This record gives sequence, structure tokens and C-alpha cells, in this order.
Amino acid sequence: MTRSSMRADESFLVGITGMIGGGKSTVARLLEELGAFRISADELARKFTEPDSPITEELVQALGKDILDESGKLDRKRIAKLVFGNPEKLKALNGLTHPRIRNEFLDILNRQGKGTLVAWEVPLLFETDSFTLCDATVCVISDISSSLERAAKRDGISKEEVEARAKNQLSLQGKAEKADYSLKNTGDLEDLRKECELLYSKLRERMK
Repeated sequence: MTRSSMRADESFLVGITGMIGGGKSTVARLLEELGAFRISADELARKFTEPDSPITEELVQALGKDILDESGKLDRKRIAKLVFGNPEKLKALNGLTHPRIRNEFLDILNRQGKGTLVAWEVPLLFETDSFTLCDATVCVISDISSSLERAAKRDGISKEEVEARAKNQLSLQGKAEKADYSLKNTGDLEDLRKECELLYSKLRERMK
């Protein structure tokens, strides 16, 4: 894979994706325990949709005042409910946040030294051009029904709302077909840990 001109670092970047609620975060954290440097696209994104977001005015202008709570602060759940049923609003949100998230990400990545394995958890790895930044890509394979239920419980929303979000992403099969590696998350945590240990070993070998 040709290294993107946007990268100035000498690390080895691994993009980790999968379906919503499929265990991407857990995989990234397990790889971190093994020695990788972890970056989460979702964690970076929260900076721009939290109550004190630096782009509150731009978001209100693009999405409307319904995204604000009673105190006039941004409400992440209201934003999600609005955009995931409205492709135009979702496009507007992504247009405002994605370039900023990308800049934050590159700033962190470009500080990593040679020999660093970076585990980058990113939901829209293949739906955007994010995969073009990576040296390797991984898809976390999970049970679809269980993943949706887990995401609904985690985010405090209905399964229908989770399904609406999932429809804005490439199918799990589509992601798996595009990824360099597939990693199964269909057992317990120890099973997943073993999968991550095997993957980490393969990635380290590839870095030599």
C-alpha cells in the first residue's frame, strides 16, 4: 500500500473497523495492552459534539437549534437522532467534523516514532478515504444481532435507532472483504485476547 502524502510519521498504522457494537474499541485496547499506541476516532470526534464544542455555532447553523438542550448546550443524543434519519443533515455534520477530526488525528500520528505500531479505531474506515492512510487494515467480525443489542444498551437508545446508524455504514461483509485481516469477536474476552495476540504478532512481523 502506498503511503499517503498526508503522513509525516514513520510509524506503522493499522486501521481497525467493524460494525457498530462489534468490539472495535475492545480490540484496540487489547492491542494497546500488547504494546500498540491507540487512537480512537470516536474519542476525537466527541470534542466537536460535546456541550462545549468549539464549533457549536457552525453546528447550530447547519443542523438547527433542535440539537441544543434546555440550557443551550449541544446534546449528542439529539444530534444523533436528527442526523441518522436524515442523509442531508448527516452529510452536513460530517462536513463540519471530519476534516477537524482528521487534523487532530494526523497531529497525534505524526508525533509517533519509527517502530511504533498504531492501532487506529475508526468506524468509517472504508466509507471514507481513511483506509488510504493505513499500512494495514483489520475488520472485527462479530454476531450482527448481538452487536446491535450491545450498542443499544451502551448508548441508551433503541435497537431501531442503532439499526438506522448501521445503515449509514458499509455492511460487515463489505468491510471484511476490503480489510487485510479479519479478527473474530464471537467468543468471550479471553478468546478475543488470543485473537489479538495472534494479530499483533502478524503485524509486528510485517513491520520488519
